Amino acid sequence: MVSWIDELTPAHVKGLDVYQPGKPIEELERELGISGAIKVASNENPLGPSPRVVAGLPAELAKLHLYPDAGGFALRRALATRYGVDLAQISLGNGSNDLLYQLVLALCGPDEEVLTHRYAFLSYRLAAQVAGRTFVAAPTTPELGCDVDALIAAFTPRTKLVVVGTPNNPTGTVLTTADAQKLLAALPAHALLVVDEAYAEFADAWPEVDHADGLALLAADRRVVVLRTFSKIYGLAGLRVGFALGDAAVMDVLGRVGRTFNVSSLALAGALLALDERAHVTASATQARAQITQLRAAVHGPGVKVYPSLANFVLIECGRESTPVYTALLKRGVIVRPMAAWGLPTCIRVSVARDEELPRVIAALDDVLA
Repeated sequence: MVSWIDELTPAHVKGLDVYQPGKPIEELERELGISGAIKVASNENPLGPSPRVVAGLPAELAKLHLYPDAGGFALRRALATRYGVDLAQISLGNGSNDLLYQLVLALCGPDEEVLTHRYAFLSYRLAAQVAGRTFVAAPTTPELGCDVDALIAAFTPRTKLVVVGTPNNPTGTVLTTADAQKLLAALPAHALLVVDEAYAEFADAWPEVDHADGLALLAADRRVVVLRTFSKIYGLAGLRVGFALGDAAVMDVLGRVGRTFNVSSLALAGALLALDERAHVTASATQARAQITQLRAAVHGPGVKVYPSLANFVLIECGRESTPVYTALLKRGVIVRPMAAWGLPTCIRVSVARDEELPRVIAALDDVLA
């Protein structure tokens, strides 16, 4: 039966996938009759925000009757200084995800395409589909990484945005410097290369592994846009603040479609405080590297493979359909993310945990996967 709203809803909206949020830990514990559940499903920083951020935010509460600075001047100025770019080359968003949607809305015409590769972050597809734009996913390498040659082969006259995550969510793979340069050299003149570096600071903890530097690419070519976030390594996922770095003309166009006051006062203040917390960033990256190393060494089972990762999570091939694995882990109080929505029905994604929680996470994984 067709409802009245169906007649009013555009076809591309009716075909959208609905995001399925995970249940709160408290609700899962109540349903399953367990306590002390460990959530390793959302790539959150288990160290949380730095103590300085926590201590500094209460001072902002008395100002909540005031609108935030719509231009985010203080934060943008600090970011410009940190990354050695002009103030006009930085745009803020309600998370880097917000800026991705803005890029599609502002720059991708009705007959143009958003291109990435398979097993990339779901929001790349959703950003295109919400705007009614064509989304194309190129094949990957056997290790589920970006196959640059396949990506280049997928370029067409309609390609407008080429989006790559490095490290990529959910696979943890990175784009090498040579591959990034090859991709940029082949980029059509009418297209932009969007480099999603939400997890870039975690990759910096692996200096022996070659991975592309989005800022270096931007310095070489004005068609590059780099996306970063305070949600991951800075531990501010609940505040929702991200930023884009790019050519001033591109940032100007983003400003025309972005919502006014899209970053809250608390988010601006928290991000500004967090930006100078270098020790917290280093500790978070070091912990992630250590835990990924442990997970790869300790988790085993028939058909099981723990993929390498330079982020704060690992992708695990379960050797069988992942939904029963997810359910069995839930009953053991460990919440992971099944990957069927990414086109990986036999995989789960496991984020890093508190150090005292990791042994229990590994024990549950080994118990279920064995």
